[in-house]
Amino acid sequence: MPAPGPIEIAVSGRSNVGKSSLLRILLNNRKLVRVSGKPGRTREINFFSLETRELPPFILADLPGYGYAAVPTRLQEEWGDFVTHYLTTRPCLGAVLQLFDARREVYAYEREFIAWMSSIGKRIITVVTKVDKIPKTKWGQLRARYAKELKGFGAPVLFSSEKDIGREDLWRRLQRELERASH
Repeated sequence: MPAPGPIEIAVSGRSNVGKSSLLRILLNNRKLVRVSGKPGRTREINFFSLETRELPPFILADLPGYGYAAVPTRLQEEWGDFVTHYLTTRPCLGAVLQLFDARREVYAYEREFIAWMSSIGKRIITVVTKVDKIPKTKWGQLRARYAKELKGFGAPVLFSSEKDIGREDLWRRLQRELERASH
């Protein structure tokens, strides 16, 4: 793990929710982040340093997915330990991008996770991925459902890496969080 430095934003979510695909879009580099259709490919925390003209330097931390993963249970338990350590002790962790798949329900443990992160002072940005798989006429209902299920965490960013939907909205949310965290 790199020494604490610039503000970090963790990217979290179930296995196969689209974390790596989202990172490819944000980093504007398809080769830097490996994407797999098989859950459980990210097995460690990967750090990506970003510098833009509009934002202060920051780091995106790609966390391993939770929930179903095609790896042994023992490895999943180890992920829990080192990810928990990272999330609870990292002084420069400014926010968590919590990803949800538009085609799936919000699970109780996902609500518990964001409530826990909030209780230890971590800001949460909710992102609903794979919205291109849902008819556009249903996006308003989708946003309202997530806002209701995740009360107190604001309206989610609707995102699709395949159709390049939500990138600008997500950048605006990141900018607000980085400005807030740097003051």
